[in-house]
Amino acid sequence: MMSVARHPSLCLICQTRQFRLSRRRICTTPRQRVPKPTSIAVRPEDDGFLLAPPPPPLPPLQNINSKRVLRQFKNDGERESIPTDALRDLAAREAALSFEALYRERDARIQTLRSLSNPWPGVRADMGRHPPNARLPEPQDMHISHATFRQNIKAAIGCGSKAARQVMRAQLLRAEWPKDILRVVAVAMQHRETAVGITHLHEPIMRALYRCRDHVSDPKVLETLHAIITRFRYAGLKVKSHLLYLALKFAARSRSKESMRKYLKMIREDGIGMSSNVYRSVVAKCSIGNRGLGEIRNGRWKQSDLREVLLGFEGCEDLAEEEKYHFGTFLNRDDWQYLHGWVAILARVKESGAVWKEWLLWRETKAYKEPRLLVVPGEEDVNRSRVDPDMTTKLRGVYWFVESMVCAGDIAKAWVILKESGVPFSVLKQRIKFRMLDEPEHVVSWDETMRQELLKKYDSDLAKIEQALGVVWKAGVDEGDGQHELYMDQEEALDRLGSAIWKWNEQIGYPWEEEDQEAEEESSIMFQSERELHDAAEERTWCRVE
Repeated sequence: MMSVARHPSLCLICQTRQFRLSRRRICTTPRQRVPKPTSIAVRPEDDGFLLAPPPPPLPPLQNINSKRVLRQFKNDGERESIPTDALRDLAAREAALSFEALYRERDARIQTLRSLSNPWPGVRADMGRHPPNARLPEPQDMHISHATFRQNIKAAIGCGSKAARQVMRAQLLRAEWPKDILRVVAVAMQHRETAVGITHLHEPIMRALYRCRDHVSDPKVLETLHAIITRFRYAGLKVKSHLLYLALKFAARSRSKESMRKYLKMIREDGIGMSSNVYRSVVAKCSIGNRGLGEIRNGRWKQSDLREVLLGFEGCEDLAEEEKYHFGTFLNRDDWQYLHGWVAILARVKESGAVWKEWLLWRETKAYKEPRLLVVPGEEDVNRSRVDPDMTTKLRGVYWFVESMVCAGDIAKAWVILKESGVPFSVLKQRIKFRMLDEPEHVVSWDETMRQELLKKYDSDLAKIEQALGVVWKAGVDEGDGQHELYMDQEEALDRLGSAIWKWNEQIGYPWEEEDQEAEEESSIMFQSERELHDAAEERTWCRVE
């Protein structure tokens, strides 16, 4: 006869009895049964409030539902005895749940705090760092007319300053032309409350001004910013330093000496100083790059004007040192971030004497006498092979002074700096080596390395001559044999060689070396490969590009 497996009973009492019978047999050795202690752990909160989500419920005890078991035990307890272990475990569980509920309800404010839209935040491990995907508020797609904006401002004034600032911020984020920004400022200045509020909206004002660059020139943006700052100061309102720094940058972009003088003086009078980021940003806005790409949009600085901005304005010679406000007075020579940009812009205006003075001062600093290794901040232990182990503060500074002196046009002093520092000639860039070898009479010592570098320069010069004449060298079978072959028409090559735009060396075109307009138009500011982009004419009317 074949036995059939029996289905488990649905009765909880039967399940409990079957579970007890299936356990290990009781040992015959006498043993004292010690009840298992039950511990309850209470986790203290870091901030004093239970704002974190409640912990997950305790797992079921031996696949027994406590509430159903207690109810069935109460109904059927008279017919069959209740297991002692099950009662003990269930009592401990109910006690723990009751105590946990009591602990969570110890403060009546918890329910209120949890119901708020912005509850008290818990202590996070990444406290003090910016969220990874933080984004500034974007403008709404729908355009709002100026009349509607005035009505919204009038309605928001009665609701408080915060509501008015929200309306002005939203309108500024929609502005794309200078007149739109000035209209918002004009409406805000009609009431004292909104006038104070718009001074705190420097961030949307700056974003709106940058959007205006798509439609108007940088001098027009500077004119708009100057009108805003003047209106604030006339009303006795404090102008945020962000707007003054932005005006200084646009003054540098616009090549305006008077605007640079005005805002440098404001910054000095307000005593806000200038950080290294702002200092280097203003230097960069003067288009001091090796290729002068910023000149395509804004033209060039006059050498005399920029030298006056850097070293001292006319008529300020008799002022005390603490009252002078030219760009050099904001220099912090102890910080390399300041000194790097300062030396670079001095070299661009051909102030070799000022660069030499800075070299003499920097030679006495700790960075030169006690050099330290340079590492990337935050990556000291990550991919250390990317960092040159021999690059020190001394080597970095010496190289930069040599390159700046070469850019200033004083090759002799560049060789002197190289000799005094003891830095090898091989660490320089190739273009700096070729430029210094234009005056080989200043070479410190001739050795095999210097001879090899001179041969490389001769090879580069010969390649320029071959390109100008339209020929190319074809090597022969034997070493040293070969001949030149034409790769373009000789008449075309000679016409290009006689053209005024052909130069032996590519010129940066910064700043004006000559004061006449004819020399300005003939001088090159771009490489030959990018001249078509530089000479492209700009259309007079605006059109939408499909």
